[in-house]
Amino acid sequence: MPKQKSTPDEWIRGFPELKIENGRIFCRACVKTIQNDKKYNVTQHVQTTLHVERRKKFEIEKSKQQTLVESVASSSRQDEQFKFNFDLCEMMIQANIPLKKLENGPFRQFLQTYCNRHIPAETTLRKNYVEPVFLQVYRKIQQLIGNNYIWFAVDETTDSCGRYVASLIVGVLNEDIATQGYVVSLKELPKTNSDTITRFVNESLTSLFLPNAVPTTKILLMISDAAAYMLKAGRNLKILYESLIHCTCVAHGVNRVAETVRLQFPEVNKLISNGKKIFVKAPLRVQQFKEKFPDLPLPPEPILTRWGTWLEAASYYSTYINQFEEVVTQFDAEATQSVKNCVNIFQNKKLRQDLAFLKGNYTFICTVIAKLEKQSVPLVESTGIIQDFKEQIQAVPGQLGRVVHGKLQDVFNKNSGFEVLLKVARVLQGEFVEDLDIDTTIVPKFKFAPITSVDVERSFSTLKNILSERRRNLTMQHLEQFAIIHCFKENE
Repeated sequence: MPKQKSTPDEWIRGFPELKIENGRIFCRACVKTIQNDKKYNVTQHVQTTLHVERRKKFEIEKSKQQTLVESVASSSRQDEQFKFNFDLCEMMIQANIPLKKLENGPFRQFLQTYCNRHIPAETTLRKNYVEPVFLQVYRKIQQLIGNNYIWFAVDETTDSCGRYVASLIVGVLNEDIATQGYVVSLKELPKTNSDTITRFVNESLTSLFLPNAVPTTKILLMISDAAAYMLKAGRNLKILYESLIHCTCVAHGVNRVAETVRLQFPEVNKLISNGKKIFVKAPLRVQQFKEKFPDLPLPPEPILTRWGTWLEAASYYSTYINQFEEVVTQFDAEATQSVKNCVNIFQNKKLRQDLAFLKGNYTFICTVIAKLEKQSVPLVESTGIIQDFKEQIQAVPGQLGRVVHGKLQDVFNKNSGFEVLLKVARVLQGEFVEDLDIDTTIVPKFKFAPITSVDVERSFSTLKNILSERRRNLTMQHLEQFAIIHCFKENE
């Protein structure tokens, strides 16, 4: 069998500097073409001293290029990993998932299986990514606030660790579209008074507008509760921001009126207080109640700090008092004090009449509070809700009606900022206001101005959720960052 002739591809095998281009053998080290009619020509070229020297240089350059390519690829992988870690940290904080959950075996295994990524440790995210995520969110808030006219709401609470914590929410006053408020600061206060609140607001606004100065003439509206120290803080801030209107939260005011209603009916209050205790941690009683009245809801459990829930409970008992009495009187009165108290209260003949009076005259307050708690309500609409509320309260007859109406007048007569907003609302409705004390060029900016501080209350609910019993070791700095990230909703 005749011997097969070798091919140029076989001649250059083992010499990476040689390649075939357009049917010719080209040496990339020497930058020259080699005749490819005989293998001898290739062998003779690669054995020359000049080619050997140039081949070494070629291999060094090729190695450098390969290292560069690998470096770029590695850098790209590092960038992708950084973005993954960043997004993972942001998602977990926004969803209020503790970073410690990354140390949970099944959770970590799930992420590794379906994300095909290296899952960072909890300490890696906490030390290296929480701060960048927070700064990104904070810069977005700064951009959204920009150089616009703004409102802010401030309030203070005591957290589960016993610290005095103040929260500041800032929003844009815009005549074209309703905008949301953004939590921009959450700080621990050494004590609660007008000076600490004033300092907190001023320092927080200064930080928000850095590196620029605070646009003092564009800070138009302050919302807070009606506590004495808040009223004094409002007067202090008016010195710093000359255009500032301080309106105390009207939802707080409506709730104070509702509290006055509650205090006028001690027997109803006892019924509601004891009625909710009967079925707490008592599954047998709940079962008996459901067997007797399967379509009837259990008695509500009002909480005084949740506005309107007491009146909702009064409405329930007014409707279902007969069924409730029928069930409760079947229970052993000696088994628990709450059952015994309810049985005694049922003997009061005035109880049912009081419930009827409450349902007929004051349960509408629950609807008013629910309307005021909504976000992005136009000023004309929200002030209209309050005006209707005042008229309904004034229409309640009798001595009790006069007592509640007196409280209403006391609450709103002290809210001078709301009176200014009422005048602005009248102008926005096309009415002429004789004694308007505000520059008409900025009146349109108040079209969607808030008159409640419920957003601050919501931020405290967020704070409570973050600061659960298992997360009490969070520093105040991390707590602030977590709250601001969690509350930020860019597209709402």
